[in-house]
Amino acid sequence: MSPDAMTIRLHLRRMRVVRVVVDLIERLVLEVADTRRVVRCGYCGFRTGRVHDRRRVKVHDLACQGRATLLEWIRRRFECDTCGERFLEDHPEIVLGRRTHVTRRLARQLVRDIQAMSIREVSRRYGLPWHYLMATTLGWSELVAVKRRRRRCRVLLVDETSLRRGHRYVTVLINGDTGETLGIVKHRNAAALSGFLVAQGHRWMRGVRVVVSDGSTSYRSAIQQHLGHATHVLDRFHVARWFATGMIEVRRRIQRIGDKGTRPAFEPEIFRSRYLQLARYDHPDTDARLGEVLAHRPELEAAWRMLQHLYGIHVAATDDQANQALGAFINTYRDHPLLEFEKLTETLLE
Repeated sequence: MSPDAMTIRLHLRRMRVVRVVVDLIERLVLEVADTRRVVRCGYCGFRTGRVHDRRRVKVHDLACQGRATLLEWIRRRFECDTCGERFLEDHPEIVLGRRTHVTRRLARQLVRDIQAMSIREVSRRYGLPWHYLMATTLGWSELVAVKRRRRRCRVLLVDETSLRRGHRYVTVLINGDTGETLGIVKHRNAAALSGFLVAQGHRWMRGVRVVVSDGSTSYRSAIQQHLGHATHVLDRFHVARWFATGMIEVRRRIQRIGDKGTRPAFEPEIFRSRYLQLARYDHPDTDARLGEVLAHRPELEAAWRMLQHLYGIHVAATDDQANQALGAFINTYRDHPLLEFEKLTETLLE
């Protein structure tokens, strides 16, 4: 196999193949070198071509025709004719690490794979150490953070989640226009959200026009402090869940007919329709059976109607329809001021 043919297959600029060291079905090892003969001194800037010695550096590359490829780079150490200093050469296609070295195209592929797979799986696929892939991910995330500050975010989505159920809560921030995850910050308090916003800079924060979050007071205080100019919108999922919880509390209070532990402790008819009470009015399972349950129980019917009006606000196609559903919700609450909905309504109207 001629060296010129391998140079074309590698597609690495300013790199030539000296010889093929290993050529097996599962593995390929190539000895490569820089095509330059004269380089600039890193100390004085003058050109020099005097080579003091050569070192062999192993560089991981993308697989060639399905074979794991390893480059043995003959890295030269030059001695400057002007200042007498000695320095090692660099190459634009090679990313040098502390112990592991890869080509730049392999580094880009690693970043793409890490976005879709776990670091352990990427490590197994490319035969690279886990700590190197983790350091590459952290370095790439820092570059992403720098570029993110330059891109405008008009709608900011803020939510919390847990990496484990009930443990290690984090704050997730998403660009509402593109769906891109902007960052995942430790903890779910005001300091976590404030730290992220401050790190983006004032120019980035001025570009935010709408902020969507849940009803957390911690998030609310951070948003008012740093994004007071933006419109703060409560996430409709959390609002609907709040009022669904209120509906459940009303149902539990009304269905109770006996002490706890007695049989029957509640009306079976109300309990059997508990899922229908939470469904939207246009749901195919909402039948006449639910109407019979609500007919003789005005408080349960009022709670169901308020929940349906809230659903109507969310599914409204125009502002007029949303205002109409909101007015119906307010009228129903005034006629039937349920204790279970009092605190929820005050939180919503704040």
